[in-house]
Amino acid sequence: MQKDELKAEDLIWYHTVDLGGGVFTKGIYDHRPYLEHYGFPVDLSGQTVLDVGAASGFFSFEFERRGGTVTATDLPRWMDHDFAPRYEPDLAPAAAESYLRDPFLFARARRRSRVERKEINIYDLSPESVGTFDLVFCGSVLLHLTDPVRALWRLRSVTKNGGQTILTTAIHDDPAPEPRAVFVGNEKAFTWWLPNRPCFEAMVRSAGYGAVEWVSQFRLDFADGKPGHLHGVIRARP
Repeated sequence: MQKDELKAEDLIWYHTVDLGGGVFTKGIYDHRPYLEHYGFPVDLSGQTVLDVGAASGFFSFEFERRGGTVTATDLPRWMDHDFAPRYEPDLAPAAAESYLRDPFLFARARRRSRVERKEINIYDLSPESVGTFDLVFCGSVLLHLTDPVRALWRLRSVTKNGGQTILTTAIHDDPAPEPRAVFVGNEKAFTWWLPNRPCFEAMVRSAGYGAVEWVSQFRLDFADGKPGHLHGVIRARP
């Protein structure tokens, strides 16, 4: 099937995305009810925004709707994820590559969006590779990284002085006052670390941010109603 013959229902959608005309994709997640928890600026006019790990593009298009000039990143290849050596894909290679990019490209075309897309690993972000931005957003990515701290260093490097980074990841509800993270990885893993709140905050501070603010925590359920992970949201400034 040619790309220009694709229909929304032919694709696997991570996000529920508004395609216009009352048409919404059937995403694994529907983030619309959770937007208030993220603490995004209402008006992003004149602001540059980097959406790291954009997937189907829900947040990229939301930032654009709010007036931002948006760059969205995702991995060059599906197997560039931090998969364990014995990871067993649940999608055929062609389907996995389609899932990585086709929903975003389809939605961008349907919405007549101007969001720029770059294929780059989070560990390779730098001012030289992508530039610097007024707002950097990284949503539900850190839990899938073997080295989330190194990724946070890279996110800090592309946040302008005077700008802000908004981060969210799945967290553990461990009430201990000291930083702790639960290791949930295994030889076939795709999810690695669940920090408690003090650990998440300490990880962000380790990246060199001068101000770290806890914004919210909430349970991000699946679009079909199945319970999801508890998430924490942090706003950090260089």
